[in-house]
Amino acid sequence: MIIDRDTKNWIRTKADERAAKAGMRFDGERGEFVCNWIEGNCCLYEGDRAGQPLELYPAQREFLMRLFSWVRWSDEWDGWIRRFTHAGLWKAKKNGKSPLAAAYNLYLLCGDNEPGQKVYMMAHDGTQARIAQTHAINMVLMSPALDDDCKINKTTLQISHLPSNSVLSVVTGDNKRGADSKHGYNGSVTIDEMHVVNQQMMEAVGRAGISRKEPLQTSFSTAGTDPSSAGFNRCKYGREVNAGRQNDPHYLHVEYAAPQKATATEIDEHLDEYGRAANPAWGALIKPSEFRADWERSKSEPRKVAIFMQERLNIWVGSVSRWLDQRAWERGARRYTLADLAGRTCYLGFDAARKLDMNAAVFLFPWPEDGDECLRIWPVFWLPEQTARERARLFPFETWAAEGHLNLTPGGTMDYSRVKADLRAAITGNQLNVTCLYYDEHYANELTQALHEGESLGTASVPGVVGDRKEVRQNIMTMTGLACEFERRLRAGSIQHPGNLVMDWQIGHCEVIRDRNNNIAPKKPDPNSAKNIDGVAAALDAMVGVIENPGSSAPTVTFI
Repeated sequence: MIIDRDTKNWIRTKADERAAKAGMRFDGERGEFVCNWIEGNCCLYEGDRAGQPLELYPAQREFLMRLFSWVRWSDEWDGWIRRFTHAGLWKAKKNGKSPLAAAYNLYLLCGDNEPGQKVYMMAHDGTQARIAQTHAINMVLMSPALDDDCKINKTTLQISHLPSNSVLSVVTGDNKRGADSKHGYNGSVTIDEMHVVNQQMMEAVGRAGISRKEPLQTSFSTAGTDPSSAGFNRCKYGREVNAGRQNDPHYLHVEYAAPQKATATEIDEHLDEYGRAANPAWGALIKPSEFRADWERSKSEPRKVAIFMQERLNIWVGSVSRWLDQRAWERGARRYTLADLAGRTCYLGFDAARKLDMNAAVFLFPWPEDGDECLRIWPVFWLPEQTARERARLFPFETWAAEGHLNLTPGGTMDYSRVKADLRAAITGNQLNVTCLYYDEHYANELTQALHEGESLGTASVPGVVGDRKEVRQNIMTMTGLACEFERRLRAGSIQHPGNLVMDWQIGHCEVIRDRNNNIAPKKPDPNSAKNIDGVAAALDAMVGVIENPGSSAPTVTFI
């Protein structure tokens, strides 16, 4: 396959190399037409340059050139058509995302020459959708040519292009009308702030426009706070495509970001370097002096650091209010199995939940091989199958189960006999010396008693498998000592874990409540979010055993 010079010059990724070898090529005139159309028809309506034509800065032009210039031959359409059907542009905030998305939508509506085109501006809620659509409406009003050809519905914010009988509509996911309308798409979809769009919305638009010649599904977004979200999965998928590990020549992923595992110390040392990497409008829309001042205001508080990382450096964080240092947790990942811990002494924490929700057990093993305070954890999780299915659009529970990170129990309620059997098998099968089982006083009394004292199962008598059991009160005065000690050891590099994805997920979004004396206790980020922290709670319960162990070098703590 002979690759022409223009195509060679526009190869940016492994995916581009593969596409060129497969006969796809770069037709620069197509992309130039789009860029010229936008600059000739769209004006900014706010800021210092309000009323002036939208001048694409280099990174914006690069994105549009790549999206519209790459073509592939189609036997079905008997001609060259756009290579890409899906695209994602990820960059930090304040880099001109909303005006670019609006101008892009107007091009699809008015400039792409497709009769009866349908373009959908999709956002998680009405507020965000109105922001993007307001840019498009004002661009129409400020352009004599577009104003003559378009009609604006001030109630629905729909823009109709009369000559082509095409429409640009707003769709949101925060009301029944929007939810009901997210079906039967037949056109191109633009997604604003992909990081907050849920899996249900993405599934509804997954096959939008498949009967059309050149449909596009494009997202414009900044990184988010939920590594289990549809947005993160889409971003991660794009990275795999670019690296050549996922073969999808029709997916364009463009991401401007600082290193995803950068620490606050590294950000402080490489602030301008990381700022340029995440902000393609550096020096234009992004003023370096303002960027540096923002960091100085942020770096003294963990919550502000997390917000800065997400919004200004385009780094995915578990929660802007997260309690534990995600980077410290990631550094603690080790490769080991429960069999590698066989014969060891350990403490077991158990956190039971309602019958419909997740339950967690965490074994804590002193690991003196890597330091007197080092601990290795082994988490185990259970969730009813029905709950996993019902929440599949929110979190990948079924995938985690298939990969061995989560146990699904049959039916719609928690099967506690299965939980007991699993724990017995883990303990006896690996000859673990569980000196004590620590548990939340709610829900778990009968189960922990059976594990401690044994029970009769039919005609068989099953012995106990844990040395003792103790309730752990979940009040803030009890939890603060456990939480502070766990956090201290994590920051010191003395907590090791096997990379269980459910535990990673919970560590990433666990928050804390604080009283006026700065005592802390873990809490869910939002009671209605369906996010769990059972694994974190179980680990803290097991910390009682670590602290009460006379050989521990931890400070003395009195439990109330």
